[in-house]
Amino acid sequence: MISIRSWGKSGEEFSEIEPSRFVLDSVSASRLVWIDLVGDETAEHQQFLQDQLGLDKLAIEDAMRHRHPPKFEILEDGLNFLLMRGFDAASTSVKFGTIQLAMFWRGNLVVTRHAKPSASISEVQTALANAEQPAPADAWRLLYAILRRLLDRYLPILLKIEARLEEIEELILKRPSDRLLAELMEFSSQLKRLRRIGAYHEKCFASLRTHDPKARGIHVTQLTDLFEQAERLHSLATLQYEMTADLTNGYLSVSAHRLNNVMRVLTVVTVLFVPLTFIAGIYGMNFEFMPELQWRWSYFIVLGSMASVAIGLLIVFRRRGWI
Repeated sequence: MISIRSWGKSGEEFSEIEPSRFVLDSVSASRLVWIDLVGDETAEHQQFLQDQLGLDKLAIEDAMRHRHPPKFEILEDGLNFLLMRGFDAASTSVKFGTIQLAMFWRGNLVVTRHAKPSASISEVQTALANAEQPAPADAWRLLYAILRRLLDRYLPILLKIEARLEEIEELILKRPSDRLLAELMEFSSQLKRLRRIGAYHEKCFASLRTHDPKARGIHVTQLTDLFEQAERLHSLATLQYEMTADLTNGYLSVSAHRLNNVMRVLTVVTVLFVPLTFIAGIYGMNFEFMPELQWRWSYFIVLGSMASVAIGLLIVFRRRGWI
Protein backbone atom coordinates (compact mmCIF):
# COMPACT_ATOMS: atom_id res chain seq x y z
CA MET A 1 0.00 0.00 0.00
CA ILE A 2 1.21 3.49 -0.87
CA SER A 3 -0.23 6.56 0.85
CA ILE A 4 0.73 10.12 -0.06
CA ARG A 5 -0.08 13.06 2.20
CA SER A 6 0.50 16.66 1.21
CA TRP A 7 0.34 19.88 3.20
CA GLY A 8 -0.16 23.24 1.51
CA LYS A 9 2.08 26.25 1.92
CA SER A 10 0.00 27.54 4.83
CA GLY A 11 0.40 24.26 6.67
CA GLU A 12 -3.35 23.98 7.31
CA GLU A 13 -4.35 22.55 3.95
CA PHE A 14 -4.09 18.80 3.99
CA SER A 15 -4.82 16.38 1.15
CA GLU A 16 -4.21 12.81 0.10
CA ILE A 17 -2.95 12.03 -3.39
CA GLU A 18 -3.49 8.87 -5.40
CA PRO A 19 -0.14 7.20 -6.16
CA SER A 20 -1.04 6.89 -9.84
CA ARG A 21 -1.58 10.69 -10.04
CA PHE A 22 1.53 11.68 -8.13
CA VAL A 23 4.12 13.73 -10.00
CA LEU A 24 7.48 14.48 -8.42
CA ASP A 25 7.51 18.03 -9.81
CA SER A 26 4.39 18.85 -7.78
CA VAL A 27 6.31 18.52 -4.52
CA SER A 28 7.70 22.05 -4.83
CA ALA A 29 4.17 23.46 -4.72
CA SER A 30 3.56 21.95 -1.28
CA ARG A 31 4.88 22.76 2.14
CA LEU A 32 5.55 19.07 2.85
CA VAL A 33 4.84 15.77 1.10
CA TRP A 34 4.95 12.49 3.01
CA ILE A 35 4.95 9.23 1.06
CA ASP A 36 4.49 6.09 3.18
CA LEU A 37 4.93 2.63 1.67
CA VAL A 38 3.82 -0.33 3.81
CA GLY A 39 3.48 -4.02 3.03
CA ASP A 40 5.27 -6.78 1.17
CA GLU A 41 4.54 -5.42 -2.30
CA THR A 42 8.26 -5.27 -2.98
CA ALA A 43 8.03 -5.04 -6.77
CA GLU A 44 5.39 -2.28 -6.65
CA HIS A 45 7.31 -0.29 -4.05
CA GLN A 46 10.61 -0.69 -5.86
CA GLN A 47 9.09 0.48 -9.13
CA PHE A 48 7.49 3.50 -7.46
CA LEU A 49 10.67 4.52 -5.66
CA GLN A 50 12.87 4.08 -8.71
CA ASP A 51 10.63 5.26 -11.54
CA GLN A 52 8.52 7.98 -9.94
CA LEU A 53 10.92 9.27 -7.30
CA GLY A 54 14.23 8.47 -8.98
CA LEU A 55 15.88 7.17 -5.82
CA ASP A 56 19.23 5.40 -5.78
CA LYS A 57 18.91 1.74 -6.79
CA LEU A 58 21.26 0.37 -4.14
CA ALA A 59 19.53 2.39 -1.42
CA ILE A 60 16.17 1.04 -2.59
CA GLU A 61 17.50 -2.52 -2.35
CA ASP A 62 18.62 -1.85 1.24
CA ALA A 63 15.20 -0.40 2.06
CA MET A 64 13.46 -3.49 0.66
CA ARG A 65 15.42 -5.98 2.72
CA HIS A 66 13.78 -7.50 5.79
CA ARG A 67 17.08 -7.51 7.71
CA HIS A 68 19.79 -4.90 7.32
CA PRO A 69 21.85 -3.12 9.99
CA PRO A 70 20.60 0.42 10.71
CA LYS A 71 22.69 3.05 8.97
CA PHE A 72 22.79 6.61 7.65
CA GLU A 73 23.94 7.60 4.16
CA ILE A 74 24.08 10.78 2.12
CA LEU A 75 22.96 9.97 -1.42
CA GLU A 76 23.16 11.97 -4.63
CA ASP A 77 21.14 15.17 -5.21
CA GLY A 78 21.17 15.99 -1.49
CA LEU A 79 19.02 12.98 -0.59
CA ASN A 80 19.42 11.54 2.90
CA PHE A 81 18.84 7.89 3.73
CA LEU A 82 18.28 6.61 7.28
CA LEU A 83 17.61 2.96 8.03
CA MET A 84 16.24 2.16 11.50
CA ARG A 85 15.05 -0.91 13.40
CA GLY A 86 11.83 -0.59 15.37
CA PHE A 87 9.35 -2.84 17.14
CA ASP A 88 6.46 -4.15 15.12
CA ALA A 89 2.95 -3.02 16.05
CA ALA A 90 2.24 -6.13 18.17
CA SER A 91 5.35 -5.95 20.37
CA THR A 92 4.62 -5.05 24.00
CA SER A 93 6.77 -7.55 25.91
CA VAL A 94 10.18 -9.16 25.87
CA LYS A 95 8.95 -11.50 23.11
CA PHE A 96 9.18 -8.70 20.59
CA GLY A 97 9.42 -8.63 16.84
CA THR A 98 11.23 -5.98 14.83
CA ILE A 99 10.66 -4.28 11.50
CA GLN A 100 12.97 -2.33 9.26
CA LEU A 101 12.00 1.30 8.76
CA ALA A 102 13.61 3.10 5.82
CA MET A 103 13.48 6.92 5.60
CA PHE A 104 14.43 9.14 2.67
CA TRP A 105 14.18 12.91 2.84
CA ARG A 106 15.21 15.93 0.84
CA GLY A 107 13.84 19.44 1.03
CA ASN A 108 10.12 19.13 1.70
CA LEU A 109 9.82 15.46 0.67
CA VAL A 110 9.75 12.55 3.15
CA VAL A 111 9.53 8.90 2.11
CA THR A 112 9.11 6.05 4.60
CA ARG A 113 9.00 2.36 3.80
CA HIS A 114 8.30 -0.63 6.08
CA ALA A 115 7.18 -4.19 5.30
CA LYS A 116 4.90 -4.47 8.36
CA PRO A 117 2.69 -1.93 10.15
CA SER A 118 4.69 0.45 12.33
CA ALA A 119 3.12 1.66 15.57
CA SER A 120 5.34 4.76 15.53
CA ILE A 121 4.16 5.85 12.09
CA SER A 122 0.53 4.97 12.89
CA GLU A 123 0.67 7.14 16.02
CA VAL A 124 2.01 10.09 14.05
CA GLN A 125 -0.62 9.66 11.33
CA THR A 126 -3.40 9.47 13.92
CA ALA A 127 -2.10 12.51 15.81
CA LEU A 128 -1.95 14.55 12.59
CA ALA A 129 -5.39 13.40 11.46
CA ASN A 130 -6.97 14.29 14.82
CA ALA A 131 -5.10 17.59 15.06
CA GLU A 132 -3.45 16.36 18.26
CA GLN A 133 -0.13 17.33 16.69
CA PRO A 134 0.37 20.44 14.57
CA ALA A 135 1.22 19.99 10.91
CA PRO A 136 5.01 19.55 10.59
CA ALA A 137 6.78 22.70 9.43
CA ASP A 138 9.47 20.77 7.58
CA ALA A 139 10.68 17.28 6.79
CA TRP A 140 12.89 16.97 9.86
CA ARG A 141 10.09 17.77 12.33
CA LEU A 142 8.05 14.94 10.83
CA LEU A 143 11.01 12.58 11.01
CA TYR A 144 11.73 13.62 14.58
CA ALA A 145 8.15 12.81 15.61
CA ILE A 146 8.48 9.34 14.07
CA LEU A 147 11.98 8.65 15.43
CA ARG A 148 11.11 9.80 18.92
CA ARG A 149 8.13 7.46 19.07
CA LEU A 150 10.25 4.64 17.64
CA LEU A 151 12.85 5.02 20.38
CA ASP A 152 10.27 5.55 23.12
CA ARG A 153 8.79 2.11 22.46
CA TYR A 154 12.02 0.46 23.63
CA LEU A 155 12.06 1.95 27.12
CA PRO A 156 8.86 0.35 28.58
CA ILE A 157 10.02 -3.12 27.56
CA LEU A 158 13.47 -2.56 29.04
CA LEU A 159 11.90 -1.35 32.28
CA LYS A 160 9.69 -4.46 32.39
CA ILE A 161 12.76 -6.64 31.96
CA GLU A 162 14.57 -4.74 34.72
CA ALA A 163 11.67 -5.19 37.16
CA ARG A 164 11.45 -8.89 36.34
CA LEU A 165 15.19 -9.36 36.80
CA GLU A 166 14.89 -7.91 40.30
CA GLU A 167 12.13 -10.43 41.07
CA ILE A 168 14.20 -13.29 39.69
CA GLU A 169 17.14 -12.25 41.86
CA GLU A 170 15.01 -12.77 44.97
CA LEU A 171 13.46 -16.00 43.70
CA ILE A 172 16.87 -17.54 42.97
CA LEU A 173 17.72 -17.39 46.68
CA LYS A 174 14.28 -18.58 47.81
CA ARG A 175 12.95 -21.00 45.21
CA PRO A 176 15.36 -21.66 42.33
CA SER A 177 13.82 -23.63 39.48
CA ASP A 178 14.53 -24.60 35.90
CA ARG A 179 11.78 -22.19 34.79
CA LEU A 180 13.79 -19.25 36.12
CA LEU A 181 16.88 -20.42 34.25
CA ALA A 182 14.87 -20.72 31.01
CA GLU A 183 13.51 -17.21 31.54
CA LEU A 184 17.01 -15.85 32.11
CA MET A 185 18.23 -17.50 28.92
CA GLU A 186 15.38 -15.88 26.98
CA PHE A 187 16.18 -12.47 28.49
CA SER A 188 19.84 -12.92 27.59
CA SER A 189 18.98 -13.63 23.96
CA GLN A 190 16.57 -10.70 23.61
CA LEU A 191 18.81 -8.24 25.46
CA LYS A 192 21.67 -9.18 23.16
CA ARG A 193 19.45 -8.13 20.24
CA LEU A 194 18.43 -4.90 21.98
CA ARG A 195 22.05 -4.07 22.77
CA ARG A 196 23.04 -4.59 19.14
CA ILE A 197 20.11 -2.49 17.86
CA GLY A 198 20.90 0.26 20.37
CA ALA A 199 24.53 0.36 19.27
CA TYR A 200 23.48 0.71 15.61
CA HIS A 201 21.02 3.50 16.40
CA GLU A 202 23.58 5.35 18.48
CA LYS A 203 26.05 5.09 15.62
CA CYS A 204 23.44 6.40 13.12
CA PHE A 205 22.66 9.51 15.16
CA ALA A 206 26.35 10.08 15.86
CA SER A 207 26.94 9.98 12.10
CA LEU A 208 24.12 12.49 11.55
CA ARG A 209 25.73 14.84 14.09
CA THR A 210 29.07 14.80 12.27
CA HIS A 211 27.69 15.47 8.76
CA ASP A 212 26.68 19.12 9.15
CA PRO A 213 23.08 18.55 10.32
CA LYS A 214 22.09 22.22 9.91
CA ALA A 215 22.81 22.02 6.19
CA ARG A 216 20.15 19.29 5.92
CA GLY A 217 17.55 21.17 7.90
CA ILE A 218 18.10 19.12 11.05
CA HIS A 219 17.54 20.80 14.41
CA VAL A 220 20.63 20.09 16.45
CA THR A 221 18.84 20.03 19.82
CA GLN A 222 16.35 17.44 18.56
CA LEU A 223 19.14 15.38 17.03
CA THR A 224 21.02 15.50 20.33
CA ASP A 225 17.87 14.35 22.10
CA LEU A 226 17.60 11.33 19.77
CA PHE A 227 21.29 10.53 20.19
CA GLU A 228 21.04 10.66 23.98
CA GLN A 229 17.93 8.49 23.95
CA ALA A 230 19.65 5.89 21.74
CA GLU A 231 22.73 6.04 23.96
CA ARG A 232 20.59 5.53 27.06
CA LEU A 233 18.78 2.55 25.54
CA HIS A 234 22.08 1.01 24.47
CA SER A 235 23.65 1.42 27.91
CA LEU A 236 20.49 0.19 29.66
CA ALA A 237 20.31 -2.91 27.44
CA THR A 238 24.02 -3.56 28.07
CA LEU A 239 23.58 -3.18 31.83
CA GLN A 240 20.63 -5.56 31.90
CA TYR A 241 22.44 -8.05 29.68
CA GLU A 242 25.34 -8.09 32.14
CA MET A 243 22.87 -8.38 35.03
CA THR A 244 21.24 -11.36 33.31
CA ALA A 245 24.64 -13.01 32.92
CA ASP A 246 25.37 -12.40 36.63
CA LEU A 247 21.99 -13.86 37.63
CA THR A 248 22.57 -16.90 35.43
CA ASN A 249 25.95 -17.46 37.07
CA GLY A 250 24.35 -16.88 40.46
CA TYR A 251 21.62 -19.43 39.72
CA LEU A 252 24.22 -22.01 38.70
CA SER A 253 26.26 -21.26 41.83
CA VAL A 254 23.21 -21.62 44.09
CA SER A 255 22.23 -24.86 42.36
CA ALA A 256 25.77 -26.20 42.70
CA HIS A 257 25.83 -25.20 46.38
CA ARG A 258 22.53 -26.98 47.03
CA LEU A 259 23.78 -30.05 45.18
CA ASN A 260 26.97 -30.01 47.25
CA ASN A 261 24.92 -29.92 50.45
CA VAL A 262 22.87 -32.90 49.30
CA MET A 263 25.99 -34.80 48.28
CA ARG A 264 27.60 -34.01 51.64
CA VAL A 265 24.63 -35.46 53.53
CA LEU A 266 24.60 -38.55 51.33
CA THR A 267 28.36 -38.96 51.78
CA VAL A 268 28.06 -38.72 55.57
CA VAL A 269 25.29 -41.32 55.57
CA THR A 270 27.36 -43.59 53.33
CA VAL A 271 30.46 -43.26 55.54
CA LEU A 272 28.40 -44.02 58.65
CA PHE A 273 26.97 -47.22 57.25
CA VAL A 274 30.16 -48.59 55.65
CA PRO A 275 31.74 -49.77 58.95
CA LEU A 276 28.36 -50.90 60.26
CA THR A 277 27.80 -52.93 57.11
CA PHE A 278 31.31 -54.36 57.48
CA ILE A 279 30.64 -55.51 61.05
CA ALA A 280 27.23 -56.91 60.11
CA GLY A 281 28.82 -58.69 57.15
CA ILE A 282 31.42 -60.41 59.31
CA TYR A 283 28.92 -61.71 61.83
CA GLY A 284 26.50 -62.62 59.12
CA MET A 285 28.88 -65.24 57.71
CA ASN A 286 27.67 -68.79 58.30
CA PHE A 287 30.82 -70.35 59.72
CA GLU A 288 30.30 -73.08 62.32
CA PHE A 289 33.14 -72.09 64.60
CA MET A 290 32.76 -68.40 65.53
CA PRO A 291 33.58 -67.92 69.25
CA GLU A 292 31.48 -64.79 69.66
CA LEU A 293 28.33 -66.65 68.64
CA GLN A 294 28.46 -68.63 71.85
CA TRP A 295 28.80 -65.63 74.15
CA ARG A 296 25.74 -64.67 76.10
CA TRP A 297 26.15 -60.92 75.59
CA SER A 298 27.72 -60.94 72.11
CA TYR A 299 24.61 -59.57 70.35
CA PHE A 300 24.48 -56.54 72.63
CA ILE A 301 28.25 -56.05 72.44
CA VAL A 302 28.16 -55.96 68.63
CA LEU A 303 25.22 -53.54 68.65
CA GLY A 304 27.07 -51.35 71.15
CA SER A 305 30.20 -51.44 69.03
CA MET A 306 28.21 -50.39 65.95
CA ALA A 307 26.56 -47.55 67.86
CA SER A 308 29.95 -46.43 69.22
CA VAL A 309 31.44 -46.36 65.71
CA ALA A 310 28.48 -44.34 64.38
CA ILE A 311 28.57 -41.85 67.24
CA GLY A 312 32.34 -41.52 66.98
CA LEU A 313 32.15 -40.75 63.27
CA LEU A 314 29.41 -38.18 63.87
CA ILE A 315 31.58 -36.45 66.49
CA VAL A 316 34.55 -36.37 64.08
CA PHE A 317 32.39 -34.96 61.25
CA ARG A 318 30.95 -32.35 63.59
CA ARG A 319 34.36 -31.17 64.81
CA ARG A 320 35.62 -30.87 61.22
CA GLY A 321 32.58 -28.84 60.25
CA TRP A 322 31.31 -31.33 57.68
CA ILE A 323 27.84 -31.47 59.23
